[in-house]
Parts: sequence; C-alpha cells; structure tokens
Amino acid sequence: MADAGWLYVAHIARYAAPLLIYPVLTRRLGVEGFGVYAAGLSLALIVSVIVDYGLSVSGPRDIAAGCADRGRIIGEAVVLRAVLILPAIGAGLCLASLTPALSGAAGATAIAILLGVGQGAGLLWYFQGVRDPAPMAMLEVGFMLAAALSILASPGLGVAGALAIQAAGVWSGAAVGAARVWRRERIAWPSRASVGRALQDGGPLFLSRAVIAAYTGAGVFAVAALAGPAQAALYGVADRLVSAAGSLMRPLAGLIAPRIAGLLTHDPGAAFRTARWTLASAFAASTAVCIGLIAGAPILVRGLFGAAFVEAEASLRLLAATLPLVAVSQVMGLHLMTSLRMDGRFAAMTAAGCAATLAAAWSLAPAFGATGMAWARIMGEAVVVLICVGCLKGHWAALFPARSRHVASV
Repeated sequence: MADAGWLYVAHIARYAAPLLIYPVLTRRLGVEGFGVYAAGLSLALIVSVIVDYGLSVSGPRDIAAGCADRGRIIGEAVVLRAVLILPAIGAGLCLASLTPALSGAAGATAIAILLGVGQGAGLLWYFQGVRDPAPMAMLEVGFMLAAALSILASPGLGVAGALAIQAAGVWSGAAVGAARVWRRERIAWPSRASVGRALQDGGPLFLSRAVIAAYTGAGVFAVAALAGPAQAALYGVADRLVSAAGSLMRPLAGLIAPRIAGLLTHDPGAAFRTARWTLASAFAASTAVCIGLIAGAPILVRGLFGAAFVEAEASLRLLAATLPLVAVSQVMGLHLMTSLRMDGRFAAMTAAGCAATLAAAWSLAPAFGATGMAWARIMGEAVVVLICVGCLKGHWAALFPARSRHVASV
C-alpha cells in the first residue's frame, strides 16, 4: 500500500508538470506556435514507443516472474534499445517531413526526437517488476518538475527551447535509473541470437503499443498532419486534460499487472478476483471523472488556456466520453490479457482499434478538425472494448463467477 501511495503521488506530479506549463505556453506561443509544440511532443511519443519496444509492458511481468534471470532480461533490454535507436530516429525524421507543422521547424523536430529516445530509454519498468517503483518514479518526476519550473522561469523560450529543457529532465531521470539498476543487478550481456529472439518475442507487444500510441497519444500529430497546427493546438489541450484526469488509475498497472501474473501461476482464482475488483473500481472512477469534465469544460478551458482556446471545449467533452471505455480496455487488456500471455490477441485488438480510429480520423479531421479527431477516438475505443470482451470469452466464468453475477443482479 505504501508503494501504491507514493506511486500515485509521483503519477499525479507527472501529469501536473505539463498542466503547469501549458497555460503559460499557450499564451506565450499562441495557437499556431503551441500547435507546433504539441506536434513535437506527439512525435516524441511515437519515437519513444519504438525505442521502448513493449518493454514497459512485458518488462515488469518478466522481472516479476523470473527473479533468477533479471540480469539477462536487463542486458537484453539495453542492447535491444541500442539497436532500435537509429530506426526510431529515422522514423521520427520521416514523420516530421510529412507534417507541415514540423517540416519547417528542424530544431524543434531534432529535439523532439531526442526527447522521445529518452522517454523510451527509461527503466521504471524494472522497479515495477521488483515491486519497488516509488523511489524511481519520484526521482523521474523530480527532474520533470525541475524542467517545468525552468520553462516557467524563462519567458523568452520558443518551441525548441521548451522541448530542450524537457528533454534534459527526461534524460537526467533515465541516467539516474540506469545507475540504480547497475548497482542492484549483475548485467548479463546477451548473444546476437538472444537479441534476435527478443526482437521476435517482443514484436506483438511492440505492435500493440505502437498502435495504441497511433490512435491515442499521437492523435495530436494526426490532427497536425490532417488539419494544421491550430487544430492540433485545440485538440492538444483537450487531450492533455482528459489524459491527466484519466491517469489516476494508470499507476495500478505497474502494481496490479505483475501481481495478476504472479497469482495466475499458483492461485488463478485470486488473480481473477483482483482483476474483477480493479475493473469495477476503474469503471466507476472514470465515469465520475467523465461527468466532471463534461460539466466543467468551459471553466477548465478558459481558465487554464485563455479565450483563444475556447473552441477546445467541444473536443474536451467528446474526449471525456472515452474515459470509461479506456478504463475497461486497460484492465481487461493491459492487466489481464497480457498477464494471460495473450500478446498476439492483444496486438490484434489494438491494431483493430487503431485502424478504426485512423480511418475515422482520415474522414473527419480534415473537415471538422479537433472535434473530428475526438469522434474518431470514441469510435476506436469502442471497437477495442468489444474485441477485448470477445477475446476473454473463455475466461468469463472465472472473471465473473456465477455467485458474483447473482450478487450483482440482486
């Protein structure tokens, strides 16, 4: 419980940092300039997913299940990320060249890619696997908050300057994490064959993470490419508020997913009970947050970002409706399906959600901008939930046993 409490503090602080600087940067940079900044952050997310290669999901599970193999797991992770850095940089440059908001901002693009590599290189997943995530999470957040305060204290910064300070904070946290892991574990460097196997085994989770990023965190990038930086700015502020509000249950993934994976080996009933109460709690909490965001949209948008962003209210209300859907798919998919090692089905599920979202965005975003992208997100999340329910059909009796269904109906 102490770890959960500190992890929540760290997580809230992690989302508080952008909310500290967004109200300042929206006013300093204006709608167009902030759209370029938001597109840069979205590009960094895409790059980070390539470097991470699904380790933030599989890493805690593998570390928790294989105490004797931790050195080998870490060694493979380090080499794998080193191999993936160049492809990640190449992908970032290609995507930036296709986006008008970034194609003319070479400095901002380069720093956004550097930021993304640092985000993907973090080792918090190791500490989640050993059930000691709080200290590392607090250290990472400390560097992030220091970067945010530096941005606030530097009124002359442009887009590239703000991204550079954030990159410095992220890389400082990654360096401290690497030093802490080096002191705790004897690293076993892998052979070329084992790296190849790791690339093959991690492929499904990488694809699932990539498509999740494509239709969630990279939504700002899609809007920038399809509708321009101004609409990307409107979508970006709404998406940040919804992401921050919906993140309250997210730290549990680092605690509950390894617990479910461990329980499945010796007490499957307890594993499904854990998943069941997590699902109920997450759905109830996300629904309450959704209602609050819809009701408070005018006050939040105008108060935080100024009158120039008033059109973001409609996008905020629509994106708030995704929160209950995300809560269900996160628990049933990220917590339960990955613990059951249904990595291939999980990847197929998220790919279907990505395809549904991007197809809708391609049709709606050019005409309706930020609100069109918000509607596309709702459609994609609904598809994910429906497929997730179907994938877990064989485990439905264990997840919702007859007694639980009887009690629920009473």
